Amino acid sequence: MSNSGNFTAPGDRDYPVEERDLAEEQNEHLTKSLRALRNNPSAPPALQDLARKMLGGRLELKDVLDDPSGYRALTDGISGMRDSWRSMAPQDRQAVRATVEEKAEEAEAEGAGATYRPREA
Repeated sequence: MSNSGNFTAPGDRDYPVEERDLAEEQNEHLTKSLRALRNNPSAPPALQDLARKMLGGRLELKDVLDDPSGYRALTDGISGMRDSWRSMAPQDRQAVRATVEEKAEEAEAEGAGATYRPREA
């Protein structure tokens, strides 16, 4: 499979995610995001392991919160993001919102399918 140089454990595989409840574009985006997370040296090891499990077909998206390590990885990650968000200056938060909106508009213009729309501040 591709990206074989990025595996850290024998037997790791890299399959495209094929969740039944997601559109093809969403599965492609999820696969790309999981690969980026797995290969990001700055990502917490627990999240990298979660990405490896999903890409290896050992864990489905619907089961992530039922898996103790998956639940911990996600809630710890969300907690860290929340703390970072709260510590940002208002102008920095607005810059992040503007970037997200810009990327959503670009994806929509490229026909990327369903896009994320942030809540109005």
